[in-house]
Amino acid sequence: MRLIPGGQIVREAAQEGYAVAAINCQGGNYDIVRAVLETADEERAPVILMAYEKNTEYYGLGWLPTLVSALGPRYSIPVGVHLDHGQNIEAVEEAVELGYTSVMIDYSTKPLEENIKATSRVIAAARNRGVSVEAELGELQRNQGAGAGGSAGGSAGAASAAENLVDPRHVEQFLSEAPVDMLAVGIGNAHGFYKGTPNIRLDLLQEVNKVSGGTPLVLHGTTGIPPETVKACISNGMAKINFGTAVRVGFIDYLTAGANGDFDHKGHIWRLCRYAKDRVKEDIRTIIRLTGSAGRA
Repeated sequence: MRLIPGGQIVREAAQEGYAVAAINCQGGNYDIVRAVLETADEERAPVILMAYEKNTEYYGLGWLPTLVSALGPRYSIPVGVHLDHGQNIEAVEEAVELGYTSVMIDYSTKPLEENIKATSRVIAAARNRGVSVEAELGELQRNQGAGAGGSAGGSAGAASAAENLVDPRHVEQFLSEAPVDMLAVGIGNAHGFYKGTPNIRLDLLQEVNKVSGGTPLVLHGTTGIPPETVKACISNGMAKINFGTAVRVGFIDYLTAGANGDFDHKGHIWRLCRYAKDRVKEDIRTIIRLTGSAGRA
């Protein structure tokens, strides 16, 4: 396994016209991490494993990079380890020291100047360690069952609320003052399950892509977005595609089904976990193929 900066993986994807699957591993759940690495290796795909800051409360902030490094010799693909939606600057800076190859500072709910200031501080800390940085413009809403670890209960139309949308006029200023490696943008996407078909503003994405200066863009809240829309996003500059809800909910469903009799685990938790891991691999395989990253490693 080649553990490399997330920005490098994403930049190569942007140059070649595909995207990298970035999968939330619930802070470093062993079986989900195994599922992602095994599937990516089988598909010969670069991949990014993510821990949402809130999810690290159980395993600890440094657990995901430690686990990935321990499992690494089994695989021969490019892998990034990413801290997703870091909102505590000190925690993001600590993640830089703990072995993450990219970090996200999410000040998207703050005024633009405050976002720029916080992001610039993280860039200064991260670049000295060869760690890539992601930021966000346009606040991503939380749909019901928020997928990134936020509170549930968003409304059916939350994803298309005006405050969710990135302002293209801010993109040039932000990138000139805080030149991140990857930029997440709100274009009608939301975390969690959508109610109905999400209103993804491809026209807005096209405007952002024109002024982004080649900075790879990131799509959050992908669970529930139609595959053809995801592919259109990739064609318009999205080179990192985040998935969380589909994987974590699927894994729990497989665990539940196995425990309730779909699989004879003989009272061994490891057998049950392996069963769920093998089942969720097929969901991850679908994600990897959707991004166009299969065969790129």
